Amino acid sequence: MPLFETISIDTERVRQLARDHWGVEIGECLKSAQNHTFIANKNDSERFILRVTPDPNNKRLDGTELEVALLDYLHKNQLPVCRTIPSSITSNSVVRFESLILCLFTYATGEPVVYTDWIWMTNKDIVVGLGRWFARLHKLTRRFVQEQPELAARARHWTTLHDGVLANVEVDERDKATVMDPTHFGIIHGDVNPSNYYWDPAVMMPCMFDWDQLQQSWFLYDLSAPIWGVVSLERGGSPIDRSPVPQANSQLYTAWLLEGYESEEGIKAVDRDALQRMVMIRRELYRRFCRLALLELPAEHPMAKFCKSVTDFFDKEEKESLAQTQ
Repeated sequence: MPLFETISIDTERVRQLARDHWGVEIGECLKSAQNHTFIANKNDSERFILRVTPDPNNKRLDGTELEVALLDYLHKNQLPVCRTIPSSITSNSVVRFESLILCLFTYATGEPVVYTDWIWMTNKDIVVGLGRWFARLHKLTRRFVQEQPELAARARHWTTLHDGVLANVEVDERDKATVMDPTHFGIIHGDVNPSNYYWDPAVMMPCMFDWDQLQQSWFLYDLSAPIWGVVSLERGGSPIDRSPVPQANSQLYTAWLLEGYESEEGIKAVDRDALQRMVMIRRELYRRFCRLALLELPAEHPMAKFCKSVTDFFDKEEKESLAQTQ
């Protein structure tokens, strides 16, 4: 399956389904990829997000049902997430209509994160709060797996995402040894970055959305996502124009993130070496994904520029590393 497969949908049909099941009006389409994501409004006062997933091959329903159940569980246990709203017709939060899967999500609480303000990585309260959010997520997903093992088993293995780009990635023997240990390996968000959360100062934690990359992996692999984001800014500059980002300090960011993570009761001290190995797997994900994407994407695709920037960064880094060894 292509990395950026987009299947068109009948927007007017979706508009009517949204009215029938939730009494909402859909507005702007925020994103069209494997999912189509719309702003939705009710009575001009309430905002929601409607996600429409084309599923002609019946492969997405199991994962969607797991995601919805997990979000409901996390919300009931007071973790800031965007839960789903049941249909007024079926009382189910997952609506299946022909080849479409529809879910209506609550709108994130708090404030949008402006990526290029860099505050998400320079404000200690935000970074520590993200660490606390991670810790609570991982404690809750461990409980969820124990309480609903059959449902939890639907989560995709980390090597299967993105058309299996990490299927043959090298994994350290020490990390292979912890795969069966539920204190190290379980259900994670998988894609925590500033575009996937709002900062909620009322609870001093982010409100997280976009759970498309929900997966079974190491908990430290979850932490590696925002850390790698800072590392890449530190080493390669802004992905927008490669201008330097002097605010990027991955060592300080990691220290703050772990301060929040390790402050939660029931969380063990993080093995820093293991975390670094996870960051390197995350690096490999971006390296492989962007190289493959450039083979697939037309030059005018909105993701093409980003992927080209990332591959240029890796090419430059690898060329410099080779020069140092000669």
